[in-house]
Amino acid sequence: MLRRFALFALLALAPSTAFAQQPCTTDARRVVDELYRHMLERAADPGSADWVTRLQSGTTVREIVREIAKSPEHAQRFYNPGEGEVAHQRAVATLYRHLLGRPPDPGGLNNLTQRAMNQGLPSVVDAIVGSSEYNQNFGDWGVPGSGGIRYCGGSSQTSSATPANRDFRFQQYDTNRDGVISRSEWRGGANAFRVRDWNGDGVLSGDEVRMGAYPPDASLEARDFSMPPDDRFEYLDSNNDNRVSENEWDGSLATFDRFDRNRDGWLSRAELGSVRPPSPFRTVDTNNDGRITMSEWPWSRRTFIQQDADSNGVITRQEYRGGGGEQ
Repeated sequence: MLRRFALFALLALAPSTAFAQQPCTTDARRVVDELYRHMLERAADPGSADWVTRLQSGTTVREIVREIAKSPEHAQRFYNPGEGEVAHQRAVATLYRHLLGRPPDPGGLNNLTQRAMNQGLPSVVDAIVGSSEYNQNFGDWGVPGSGGIRYCGGSSQTSSATPANRDFRFQQYDTNRDGVISRSEWRGGANAFRVRDWNGDGVLSGDEVRMGAYPPDASLEARDFSMPPDDRFEYLDSNNDNRVSENEWDGSLATFDRFDRNRDGWLSRAELGSVRPPSPFRTVDTNNDGRITMSEWPWSRRTFIQQDADSNGVITRQEYRGGGGEQ
């Protein structure tokens, strides 16, 4: 009887014990090697040391996965324009395999193939890496294609909450420094929190607090992109102190720095409205090289993608429609 009870207790505890023993590594080199093997389908080279350094310095595995998937090498290896109409479909199927570790379902393949054709493959990467499925399977620290390995080394688990990390949006609200902002920590209004809680899970985490992250098309925050400058200022000023900080800003840091003309670390109404639609091409092309890059673009990332018709990362005079495309 005692033996049967002991066996029952052991079996009952088995699932939780197995979960607790899921691999967790402090070896950043191992993580990067796994990502190269799975995502680039080759061995890591000496240049991969940069990824190791970034991982050790606090960059999340999720962000490294995102950047590798968007890298020129990944595009060259797994996207072949010469395949004609099926090129985007095959590239999307590869991204499913590399990012989610599974073949695509028909609905997802059709939707993301259309997205790739309209907005480019980088937009597909953002959609997958920001999806609830990716978040559930890997979160910020899981390693796709590794059989369940998670990175738990160095300062990685707390780095997103450190003041030195400019990529963490709203970090001043993260009072317990866990990299997640709860409703009780949020100092703005309930509606402002709800708009920024893209997946509706009651906390701000992952891409929701990553500077410059691309909101899902269906999210409430996506509507921000069509706002006039005055309304946009009210929207961004989440704590109602009549200025916009880096952590409240939703674009690139390069654009924030360009708007912050007096270099005080804040954007005033006047600074935010300094480039108003419609604007001449030459006003936005700040280095006068005849093309506009994302670092020069004064509006949202979404509107940049909309105007970058050939998805090559620059907007030409022929592609430019002025004013962030909201006409």
